[in-house]
Amino acid sequence: MRMSKEGPLGRHRTIHGRVVEWLGRRIVSGELPAGAQLPNEAELAAQLDVSRGGVREAVKALAAKGLVEPRPRLGTRVLPRDQWNLMDRDVISWHGSTEDPSFLGALLELRLMVEPGAAQLAAERATGEQMAKLADAYERMEAHAPNLPDSEDAFVEADLEFHLTLLKASGNQLIEQLGRLLETGLYHGLEASSHAPGGVVATLPLHQVVLGAVRGRRPVAAARAMRKLLETTAEAVRQMVDY
Repeated sequence: MRMSKEGPLGRHRTIHGRVVEWLGRRIVSGELPAGAQLPNEAELAAQLDVSRGGVREAVKALAAKGLVEPRPRLGTRVLPRDQWNLMDRDVISWHGSTEDPSFLGALLELRLMVEPGAAQLAAERATGEQMAKLADAYERMEAHAPNLPDSEDAFVEADLEFHLTLLKASGNQLIEQLGRLLETGLYHGLEASSHAPGGVVATLPLHQVVLGAVRGRRPVAAARAMRKLLETTAEAVRQMVDY
């Protein structure tokens, strides 16, 4: 196996994964815009210090995600955004790491459509164990909030667990799957909202209201509280990134 030294790809689980991520991030960020032609297989292999086979497999993976189109004898070009599989976990992750304002806005719109309904179902269906996990996540958020930004990682991890647990507590397998699919993007969105001026001060008490409504088996109140939480988050992020 090549790459005895660390090349431009950095460290990743596999060479194939390194190439996919290196190219994918540059496509999603716009560094490689729609219509751009990728260097040929030999040039990319030399540039990235990998085998031509590794490049070939990475291009196939990106094509499966809708990001590129390999054409025999014509090379590989980047496809327009409307042809990307935006629900692919890697594509979501690459968007999140670019802190693209339009991505954050779209993610918040999707959450507004899904999470209030999930909270309503959770108030009806959550198990005792799930309620305990929600409470624990909230308590950790509350404990870490005074120490932001130093405790940002721990705070966002607790915030993420709160929302993913709520989606799972809905008892709907498709909603739970959506949460897992969006996990990385959700993490970046929560990270952005934790940076927004006044965002945590405004949203932390609303998490407590959601928790109380779920614990109290009050579905309508849970849905209303979650909608208010997300609208408040959206406004805080909007002021920060002006999307």
